[in-house]
Amino acid sequence: MELQDRLTVEGAEGLDLDVTLAGLGSRTGAAAIDLLLQTVAILAISVIAGLFGDAGLAVAVTGIFLVVLGYPTAAETLTNGQTVGKRVLGIAVVKVDGTPVTFMSALVRNVVRVVDALPGTYLVGAVAIFASSRNQRVGDMAAATVVVHRVKAGTHVVVGYAPGAGGGPDPASGFGGPGWVPGTTVAPVLSPEVVGWDVSAVTAEEVAAVRSFLLRRHHLDATHRANLAQTLAFQILPKVAGVPLDGGPEYFLERIAAARTG
Repeated sequence: MELQDRLTVEGAEGLDLDVTLAGLGSRTGAAAIDLLLQTVAILAISVIAGLFGDAGLAVAVTGIFLVVLGYPTAAETLTNGQTVGKRVLGIAVVKVDGTPVTFMSALVRNVVRVVDALPGTYLVGAVAIFASSRNQRVGDMAAATVVVHRVKAGTHVVVGYAPGAGGGPDPASGFGGPGWVPGTTVAPVLSPEVVGWDVSAVTAEEVAAVRSFLLRRHHLDATHRANLAQTLAFQILPKVAGVPLDGGPEYFLERIAAARTG
């Protein structure tokens, strides 16, 4: 069982988000899965290198370099901060401000893994994670990254929806209907379904964050937009009663914003 350390990050879009930091247990599990995959790949490379005669050593060195450093760096850069092991365990690398990890950040944190691995048992990395308030190993500190738990949503994330556009939610819900201006944060008129929703526990700061996200979302890339919507929705979800999740996190946030204007 892991302690659920939480961190509030100031997002690049001006949104303060609570994230759950990944602890040593989930990170070790993810690393073990990746190490198993890398070991299998290195064994395969060694067999293949043996077929190249005198050039086999160069083939082996190049292949091992790509597996040990290239794989985690490319995976974290191209697949939303997740290697195969991290994806299985539901964790991901992000920048300390909550934005997606960059190639340079991924490269730095994986190069410095050599330090974390000392003295061959990842003792340095484990001690750093326990000592850091952000559960960062030395590589994370050098790269300004953290490892967080990804929210597991049971609903579809609406990424391409713009209020008032075709294919969006039913206008009867109060969004996309008459008087709704694309790009604004909330519908001006509440629909009857809002009646009975209890959103009194949602703080003014959270409402402000929701409205800021709804206003800025169309300027975000699809991945960042989906992650922000998930994080905000599932931060607020335990505080509300009666607000349905059908339509995805973004539509849920629209409903929250609309309910708090009534």
